[in-house]
Amino acid sequence: MYGSQGIPAGLAFNAFASILRHGGTPLKEIGLTGLIFLPWALKCFWSGLADNAGKRWGYGNLAVWTHMSAVVVCLLLGFASPERYFLVALSGVLLLNTIFATQDIFTNACAVSHMKGRNAGLANALQVISFLLGMVVGGAGSLFIYERFGWSGAMWGMACELSILWLALLPLRACIEPASISQKPSRFMDLFRQRGFLWAFLMAITFKFASSSLAMLLQPWLIDRSFSLEFAGTLQMSNIICGALGGALIGFPSVRFLGCRRAVGVLIWPSTLLLGTLVLLQAANIATPALLYVGLGMENFIDGGFYVSVWAMLMNWSSEERPGMDYSFLQCGESLANVLAGISIAPLASVVGYNRSFLITWIAGAFTLLLVASATRKLASLCDSKPSSMQTSNELRYS
Repeated sequence: MYGSQGIPAGLAFNAFASILRHGGTPLKEIGLTGLIFLPWALKCFWSGLADNAGKRWGYGNLAVWTHMSAVVVCLLLGFASPERYFLVALSGVLLLNTIFATQDIFTNACAVSHMKGRNAGLANALQVISFLLGMVVGGAGSLFIYERFGWSGAMWGMACELSILWLALLPLRACIEPASISQKPSRFMDLFRQRGFLWAFLMAITFKFASSSLAMLLQPWLIDRSFSLEFAGTLQMSNIICGALGGALIGFPSVRFLGCRRAVGVLIWPSTLLLGTLVLLQAANIATPALLYVGLGMENFIDGGFYVSVWAMLMNWSSEERPGMDYSFLQCGESLANVLAGISIAPLASVVGYNRSFLITWIAGAFTLLLVASATRKLASLCDSKPSSMQTSNELRYS
């Protein structure tokens, strides 16, 4: 399910801006693509309703129906080329992400219920890997198909991909149900009163802003630097795969053996430092394809591990009484940052240029480091899991 949700997110985050720029859309209008992330930022407002609906009618059944409606939207979008019907195409991609943002609430209920605690790192590593692989299909894959078959081919191809995943989901829908379902309604007031809520939300809304801004500005920068669409798609695929590998090879082991708090504290430093990769490549005038692959690949690799550690910490903070709501509400913080990044970064580049925009983003990342470090200290006693070795020794001691 996380993989399915990554497909429309990949289209919105990694491909749609390139498609628009390729068709001659001005940077100021491309800035409107930031609105596509609004469903992921605003799903907090209906997360309680969705969570309660899942308790009543079944999380698995609702996940299947939302998935099928997304297939229908993709088929219809194939008739609305953004070059001729920009607002229609923008609205269609917005609707597609709204559907999957809602399905994400049902998926989160399953993850929080079954994998909270020692398995939080594994759960978030799997989430990152599947979601980012979905983004490869929806982002780089859509660019490849668009270059050869146009907008209609990209949308109808996405409909086929989602249909295959829908068929795979059907026999597994019973597994989506939480291990135990609380009869108490999910209410926002209970979430807001939970200890550490403000710090948890502050962490969720700030930690990804700088890297999201860089990722959104990368695509139009590549096109304006006369790189081909094929290279833009390949580079994006490389970055996403590196992020997924970082989540699996760095994020999961760090959370497992260091605990959530220490993992965040260790990984935030190199993640912030590597945000300056494009600044340095631009300043030295050595932004060659090979160095872009290596530099941005390393940046995404470390960032993938940092991402897993942050969300493992926030998953452990979430309440099992509201399995779909708490975690989804916090995810809205990250999505809101994506919206703000998408709306602001392209217009900023049109005014001050790419070089200064990259530098400003790097500085913003340094301020974010201070905020995340403070939030981590405040949340340490509320959501940090013990390292597995420590848990094992305690189990032996009291057995």
